[in-house]
Amino acid sequence: MSENSIIGAKHKKPTYFELFKKVLNELNWREVSSFDAIEKTEHKRILNLLNATNSDILSSYLWNFQIEKTDIEIEENSSTIVENFEARIISIWEGRKKYRYLTPTQMTQNSNLADVYSITKNSIITNPIKYKRKIALIYASNCYAQDSEGNLKSVMEGEFDTSIIPMPYLEPVLVYGTLIKVKANPSFVKFNYWRTLYYEALTNLRSTTSKTYEDSPVISFG
Repeated sequence: MSENSIIGAKHKKPTYFELFKKVLNELNWREVSSFDAIEKTEHKRILNLLNATNSDILSSYLWNFQIEKTDIEIEENSSTIVENFEARIISIWEGRKKYRYLTPTQMTQNSNLADVYSITKNSIITNPIKYKRKIALIYASNCYAQDSEGNLKSVMEGEFDTSIIPMPYLEPVLVYGTLIKVKANPSFVKFNYWRTLYYEALTNLRSTTSKTYEDSPVISFG
């Protein structure tokens, strides 16, 4: 189970539906009795904006809580590292040797190099060599949400889904960030108040969480 799971975590994360209700409360709109009762267009818009805010925050940096590592074994004379890969690659390692990125054209021109990689469509490729290799792939996941069991997913969909943003920052950045999208009007009476709370929460998240992989905790390889 993921360390970000909303079950058994030190601080229980607010769910998709709970975040939605907090946005309604700030807007002084009538409560919705259940997640399944969400039918109005403006309510569905709020759900979409919660995901948009979540995506905006998580795609703005390579946060250290997004960084993942997977080990891949490449057969001899094989060139494909992994197919249908959609996350953001940080680095590729073979033991302590870091692979260098080349464009597909550069790969063709340097077909004798073993410690390089490129991307074709959604596949990561390297030059084939005559021995089996073990590759460590370091990447930033583009799965910005998780279900109640901690399984990662791209967006919040179900009632008990939540964001991967850590506590205690998750609620203020998503609720206030969504509110300023809902109104999107600086002349609205509470707009500046919400925007201030949003930027305060985002600043706190940035100050206590690594902004990029370069200042995140050290990852050991093999």
